[in-house]
Amino acid sequence: MPPADAAPRQELPAEPMHATRTLSDNVYRWLRDQIVLGKIGPNEPLVEAVIAEKLQVSRTPIRESLQRLAADGLIVSHRRRWIVRQHGRDEIVAIYEVRMALESFAARFACQRATEAELAAIAAHCDTWSAGGPPDEFVVFNDRFHHLIVEAAHNPRLARVIEQNHLYYFNDQVAAQYRPDEITASQSEHQDLVEALHRRDADRAADLSRRHAEEALTLILSRLF
Repeated sequence: MPPADAAPRQELPAEPMHATRTLSDNVYRWLRDQIVLGKIGPNEPLVEAVIAEKLQVSRTPIRESLQRLAADGLIVSHRRRWIVRQHGRDEIVAIYEVRMALESFAARFACQRATEAELAAIAAHCDTWSAGGPPDEFVVFNDRFHHLIVEAAHNPRLARVIEQNHLYYFNDQVAAQYRPDEITASQSEHQDLVEALHRRDADRAADLSRRHAEEALTLILSRLF
């Protein structure tokens, strides 16, 4: 059931709309980013009237965007309003079990299908990380690293499903809280994966990618539960 408009006022961080996308896409991506980055937290309401005023748009693209976010599993209807979904331990484990499988396939396909230029770009990006960098910068670096591998797999359908599986607030929020030793360990795993890709060792790359996601799950569960 769609949420009622009458609800307490909330503040959403302002951000300019992207000129080349449709209005509905702009609103959807903006709201999605606020949720994924933790700027709108679990169980917080999403009120059409407040969002419309903040973004200076009508309620129609907002309504469409909220329906898309619900289909993504990021929000749920609760007491006649939309709220950001709070995920339980079992749900997070299930999400990461899927992620382990998908990213393992992506690494395998990248070994088999990536061009030399793509492999060089992955290695070059891995080398851009400076030890001791802040966790919030590591989040951006990490997202880009894995995105490059998925692109190199040359499977658009797989890429879409992996992107969908990344749209959960706990991914980047927990990564932004990594301790220096955890960042170092994660980066070491990245370097091992780059080496496997360079050698086009598909079995090793797939195994490293699966274990990398498994380690991320362990850290998330230790932080949230």
